[in-house]
Amino acid sequence: MAKNSCILVVDDEPINHILLKAILERNGYSVQYAEDGYKAIEMVKNNDFQLIIMDIKMPIMNGVETSRQIKALKPQTNIIASSAIKALDDEEYSLFCNFISKPINRAQLIELVEKYTK
Repeated sequence: MAKNSCILVVDDEPINHILLKAILERNGYSVQYAEDGYKAIEMVKNNDFQLIIMDIKMPIMNGVETSRQIKALKPQTNIIASSAIKALDDEEYSLFCNFISKPINRAQLIELVEKYTK
């Protein structure tokens, strides 16, 4: 497990960020937060995140489009899609290394984060 790995959480709902930050920090990870796709893209330009947890359903720019732009900048970035719905087509799924459904299961979250931050 690569502790002190910096993880970017992208979610327009503050409660989701608070929950993910608490779980991840309790497990030794550093967490940064972007409340929308535009901010996430700017943060990715200026930082090397080991992993991004991306909400799919966001206003202004959804998680799929945000992930497309991040992958154009840094193709090797691991992004986990996070959503209450699994309404992604095959091309959209290919942007993500994995999917976690909401409400977030803590054990599943840590298992996925450990897998992609080694």
